[in-house]
Amino acid sequence: MFFNQGQVIYGSGGVHPIRQWYRQAQSRLPEPALSYQVLQNSLAIAPRSSWLDSWDYDLMHNWLSQGQLSPQALQEISAHVVADILFDVVQARDTQYKLIRQPALGSSEMPLYVDTPTLLLAVTELWNKWLEVGLEAYSPNLAPVIQHPEPIRAQVSPGVYASLMQLLDGQRSLRDLAAKLGQDVLNLTQALQPYLKAGWITLVEVADFPALNGPDPPIASHQRPLKIACVDDSPMVCKAMGQVIRAAGYDFLPITEGAKAIPTLLAQKPDLVFLDLVMPDTNGYEICSSLRKTSRFKDVPIVILSGNDGLVDQVRARLLGATDFLSKPMEPIVILSVIRKHLIHTRT
Repeated sequence: MFFNQGQVIYGSGGVHPIRQWYRQAQSRLPEPALSYQVLQNSLAIAPRSSWLDSWDYDLMHNWLSQGQLSPQALQEISAHVVADILFDVVQARDTQYKLIRQPALGSSEMPLYVDTPTLLLAVTELWNKWLEVGLEAYSPNLAPVIQHPEPIRAQVSPGVYASLMQLLDGQRSLRDLAAKLGQDVLNLTQALQPYLKAGWITLVEVADFPALNGPDPPIASHQRPLKIACVDDSPMVCKAMGQVIRAAGYDFLPITEGAKAIPTLLAQKPDLVFLDLVMPDTNGYEICSSLRKTSRFKDVPIVILSGNDGLVDQVRARLLGATDFLSKPMEPIVILSVIRKHLIHTRT
């Protein structure tokens, strides 16, 4: 948390520092400004503050000075980010704090402040309501995923069921879903509560979005970049994936012919494989099953790509050894989040 003369300026940190900032910025900035490559380029040229060690705040101030972001939008983003952090602090069992003092800001560098009294009241009210409806065990940073679809199908309309299958994929936190749907996170979580209690839907941890400085952790000069493969018969999909993955500092291996996938993968030895489920001459099930029978790919993450959100496909893919399942079309930042999730501890 950043303060000046007792007033809140901004906050950073928590379970998903990048995801929470991106979620708020996404609702107030045009999509091109928030593509991963554009964000990296913008950050590289944004002036750094001498008094606030926060890349995201520097980025927003640069947008403010260029007229891309209004003062009101900056204050709204800051307030929502701080609110998320404070809610997580309240929900945490144990907390510690460290106070670092710096000189007060001069008149020429006065920031835009968050309305602290209003913010504290809103967080307190949300937490009290969270407790009242019995949600204290549920963190809004967790991601819902459907485990038993048939009971849910029997209780909701076909349209609602299709939407649930698409949205509850374990890649979006409750907060992400609330923002995407334009709902309050309390109301959304409360609506899912009966399904959570019945065990039809479960909550899983989801990785934060990747940092805007390449792979996490950074690759040392003596280490080779991690290699990511994409097996998909669509050259456009491979091209789009390659742009995202190379921009993040990884090596990229595109494979557009399913029949050549296994020998190519065995020869190139990628650290992670994105694998299309449906291809003309083969399918992702067969390739995944064959790879898992080799010692080299026994533990390599294999992420299935599919335009079908059906749970049957997901269950079958996991039974054959798939590590994860990603629905098409894929947002670049979600692609990198999945890579970070599965390769964060991988080093060769």
